[in-house]
Amino acid sequence: MEDLCKLSLEEFCKRLGDATPTPGGGAAGAVAASLASSLAKMVAGLTLGKKGYEEYESEMERIIEEMEERTLKLHEFVNEDVAAFDAVMEAFKLPKGEERKAAIQNALKKAAEVPYEVARCARNIIQELEALAEWGNKNALSDVASSAHLALAAFKVAVENVQINLRSIKDEEFVKKFQEEIEELKAQIDGSYKRVLKTVEERLMG
Repeated sequence: MEDLCKLSLEEFCKRLGDATPTPGGGAAGAVAASLASSLAKMVAGLTLGKKGYEEYESEMERIIEEMEERTLKLHEFVNEDVAAFDAVMEAFKLPKGEERKAAIQNALKKAAEVPYEVARCARNIIQELEALAEWGNKNALSDVASSAHLALAAFKVAVENVQINLRSIKDEEFVKKFQEEIEELKAQIDGSYKRVLKTVEERLMG
């Protein structure tokens, strides 16, 4: 399978704009989340070793490592999202019958699971941004806010892609579990997002 993350930005945007189902919103959301994690890593790097921020070095090192891993995982999700949607399309091409129905349902579940994991990543990124808003290099606070905005956008995109698949899944227990977890993630990310922006604003005014 083609690795979309190896494309140039120009090539990826061209592919995204083509009149084909994939790559689509799910892949774009994963890319947006990876931009958020990369910005968070940048801010931690700009804080590390700087005068006045010495006591936060171990925290910044931890965030750098965490965001590197997060970015790599999100790049995997870009490709997994495309593969999951393609699998749904292939399942619909099967001859009508019970085997086809089962294949469609299994493919839809996978297609919901991938953006759900992107949503979880976005939540984790914004939670890490709370520390960067509080202790990160003051000269890079606009980048902290930018990362938060990107992560929130990625989260919303991911949730849309989860929901569209849940609508066609017959397994009520599966759907209920995901709906409940999405609501929990929404509450967590909303709280963190507001705290990040409030802290950034207070430090810029201070």
